[in-house]
Amino acid sequence: MIPLYDAHAHLADLRIREQLPHILKVAQDNGVRGIVANAAQAQDWEPILNLGSQPFIVTAIGIHPFYVEQWNPQRKVDLEELLKQHPSATVGEIGLDAWNGRDGLEKQVECMQEQLVIARKYNRLVSIHNRKTWADFFAILKQLGITQLNGICHNFTGSNEVAKTLLDLGLYLSFCGPITSPNAHRIHKAAKFAPLDRILTETDCPDLIPRQVQDRSLSQPQDVIHVVKAIAEIKNVASATVAEHVELNWNRLFNA
Repeated sequence: MIPLYDAHAHLADLRIREQLPHILKVAQDNGVRGIVANAAQAQDWEPILNLGSQPFIVTAIGIHPFYVEQWNPQRKVDLEELLKQHPSATVGEIGLDAWNGRDGLEKQVECMQEQLVIARKYNRLVSIHNRKTWADFFAILKQLGITQLNGICHNFTGSNEVAKTLLDLGLYLSFCGPITSPNAHRIHKAAKFAPLDRILTETDCPDLIPRQVQDRSLSQPQDVIHVVKAIAEIKNVASATVAEHVELNWNRLFNA
């Protein structure tokens, strides 16, 4: 059984919360050795941090761009206090999203900027969400004087040019269920372009289920095996080779 790592999962999601103990057991039984449990909104923070008592779970707390209305001065204080109390916690999922247009992007920018500053203040890794806003994202980093950024670009679907810029910043590129689609040509190109020593795998559980999973509607951490196999096929290497590099990358990020 090859070792598996899910670099982005929403384990506080209400759709799976009641079944979570069973889901985590099944994941471990199927070779999952590490999961990053990401928050999307403030109500996720406490249950996510509680999961951090399990040694194979890395916690990430922050505000997703879809929930920026929750970001305010008190929330900022709360985030800082929780990071002080939980020195191994990372910051995520944060970023920008213009999938439904650019209305409200100004608030997203403010929210992401302040969370990036907090992450750097406490020397924490970040989990970045970005969709249709790469120019904005890079402009923010330039404005903040950020030339190196430690963390993960989750569910990467961008171009090779964007991938190179992210890799130059120091970020790892994490690939998800969509890479298993035969029509995901740009994702396939990016996975082929990215070096094995800068790749991670994820499920975005309970969403973005790989096409090979037919017996349920929600993804689970062990489904990351299909992402590993897709990357292996794209790079023309063995799945075990991809898994070995992902494990090394995971340890470099989270166990250094």
